[in-house]
Amino acid sequence: MSEIFRVFEKHRAALRRVVRRHLGSQGDPDDVLQEAFLRAYGAELKRGVEQPKAFLFQVARNTALGERRRASASPMDGSVDPESDGLSTHAVGADAADVLDGRRKLHAFTMAVLQLPPRCRRAFLLRRMEGLSYKQIANRMGISVSAAEKHVANGLLRCHDYLTERGYEPSEFGRPERPAPAGGRPRSADEA
Repeated sequence: MSEIFRVFEKHRAALRRVVRRHLGSQGDPDDVLQEAFLRAYGAELKRGVEQPKAFLFQVARNTALGERRRASASPMDGSVDPESDGLSTHAVGADAADVLDGRRKLHAFTMAVLQLPPRCRRAFLLRRMEGLSYKQIANRMGISVSAAEKHVANGLLRCHDYLTERGYEPSEFGRPERPAPAGGRPRSADEA
């Protein structure tokens, strides 16, 4: 299991307090905390982290400060429109149900990825999050292109199963890449 994930779970309340303190009233602490986790987790996958607790707290602080600066630079003055319902939203036209749904999907996807075996997870994230080619993944991981394709396809299938078991339609998470046919390369949904 990921050390960053273990630390995140163990210190979630303290991390949330750090985020809230540095964020002020400029955003949603839970969204910022989730973003901080994903950044720290991505860093752990890329290069490893020697002191995961200190690193995660620093990433949480920096993410909160960045969000605060971004929100302060926004052309909106932070006042509530008298005709709105007073809910804080993160995108034009988004309502509280959309925000909650987005959080649930992010959590479900994160959990699906965390259940993957380490090498499979790394290859999957390099492909899906960083957009690397199979050849680039193979070079970075020191494996064959075929092995990279198999890890990514296995990750796709396992995440699909995980999300389906929890009542999600995997297509809600973007256009999936189809696993490689025997001896071929994976295809995107619009190539099928």
